[in-house]
Amino acid sequence: MSTAARDTALHALVPVERLLRRAEPDAVPDLLELRAALESTAGRTVTRGRAARFLALTQTSIDRWIADGAIPTVIDIDGKTMVPTRELVRLRVEMDDARRHGAQRPLSVVVRQRRDRAKHVPFKEIAPPDLLVELTSPGHRRAEVVDLAVHRLITRDLDERAVAIARWQLEAAAHDGVLHAVWAERWRALLERAPVELRTLIAADTPEAARLRQTSPFKGLVPHEDRRALMQYLVDAA
Repeated sequence: MSTAARDTALHALVPVERLLRRAEPDAVPDLLELRAALESTAGRTVTRGRAARFLALTQTSIDRWIADGAIPTVIDIDGKTMVPTRELVRLRVEMDDARRHGAQRPLSVVVRQRRDRAKHVPFKEIAPPDLLVELTSPGHRRAEVVDLAVHRLITRDLDERAVAIARWQLEAAAHDGVLHAVWAERWRALLERAPVELRTLIAADTPEAARLRQTSPFKGLVPHEDRRALMQYLVDAA
């Protein structure tokens, strides 16, 4: 795949992300199919240099924001630090909005807005003291507590659009063979419930809910800074 083709697909993801943010639930599957097709060309991750060009920043600036934690990264099989394409596109959309409102340093504005939002997340309600003490529990309980807190965070913005995204992600996982048919069927039934009921079900601290969360189709829906702040809260409490 040529660099030009990858870059064209990367830029094409921007309007798709914009549409997804305000899409009606019925329009979500088609947009996610388009996003998946474009990501297969653009790549799931991009180099730091390519990310810098896409955001109209210098390599030094990108590296500084990565070190700050504002831009998430992953390590590829060759040991290179890469930026997830989806997170990069989300940043670009928000930076473009900031520019339209006159921001001279749009990434700084976006990071500040994201962190201001994260400061208002009620972490003490999501993970109260009686749950935090279990972070030191042996076995799988620590992982269950983290997963529970993440899903309680997800339920704060759970609406019909988020459910539509979860349905698509569920079917994609089932189609790719990464989700067992038994769990796929159980989640299909759950996703037919009203969002208000679904919030209660996926945020319950029960063995059954914990098993379901291990195959959750909602993963990936938490904004970067919200998740980062939650993880820091849990680390500080452990």
